[in-house]
Amino acid sequence: MKLVGRLLGWLYFARSGAILAAIPIACAVGIWSSWLNDNGVLRERAVAVTLGLTSASARISAINHWVYLNQGFTKNDRFFLLPALGPTPIQVLESGGDCADKSRLVSAMLWQLGINSGLAQIFPCRDCGPIHAVVEAEYETGRMVVDPTWDIDYPTGDDKFLGIQELAGTSRGREHVADLQGRRGAGDKIQFIPERDATFDYAVAVNWQKNAFGRAVSYSLRVLGYAPEHLLRPHFLEDPKLALTLFLFIVAGILVIIRFLLRFLFPGAARRFRLSFPR
Repeated sequence: MKLVGRLLGWLYFARSGAILAAIPIACAVGIWSSWLNDNGVLRERAVAVTLGLTSASARISAINHWVYLNQGFTKNDRFFLLPALGPTPIQVLESGGDCADKSRLVSAMLWQLGINSGLAQIFPCRDCGPIHAVVEAEYETGRMVVDPTWDIDYPTGDDKFLGIQELAGTSRGREHVADLQGRRGAGDKIQFIPERDATFDYAVAVNWQKNAFGRAVSYSLRVLGYAPEHLLRPHFLEDPKLALTLFLFIVAGILVIIRFLLRFLFPGAARRFRLSFPR
């Protein structure tokens, strides 16, 4: 109880919800400004790469090919503030990265062109961990998968492309890779692709079964009429600066709500804590 009293004392010492929220809001605005600057760089690069291309599918393939050629394929160890969030798209643009890193950059550049996209993880079995990451993007007539690690998309031969749903449960992905291996020749990197990187039977944008929270969100989405397995991966999950900006604004909002709840639900406690708090 003493700990609770001291905490409430500090809260009321702040005088107002605005003061309580000032620090996270200021940090969020600073990170958001940096994020906007990054987006300007990504947009300029994406526009240059896709100059003259008119269809979304052509732009998606061009961005994928450019990212494949850009920098190396070693895991990018850079990060913004928190190592757990991984590198920003700009850091991947500057230094390259592994399949998840390069896919993050592809998706970020596509977003700058107004093309909805998101990462998808490939699992070798239902209960296995992820082994590879690709991008699924919306084009004129559906969705298409692109892989910036191996410079692959999956055309059908009639100006259409395959998405995860069309590839899952089939051998079409592996057959297409075998065809590319023959056409590109022995010196191309694609000769070393594991067969499982082109197997989409258990590919998902979000692993909703990973924990209780994911299962609860999945259930809620179904109640609201959405099919969780068909949703693109939320963009903020692959953009550390955007994720931190949203988190800090949420923290600021929670602090304001706590302040007003304490003030209006427990006015007597507020006066008591103000009087008892050491000045």
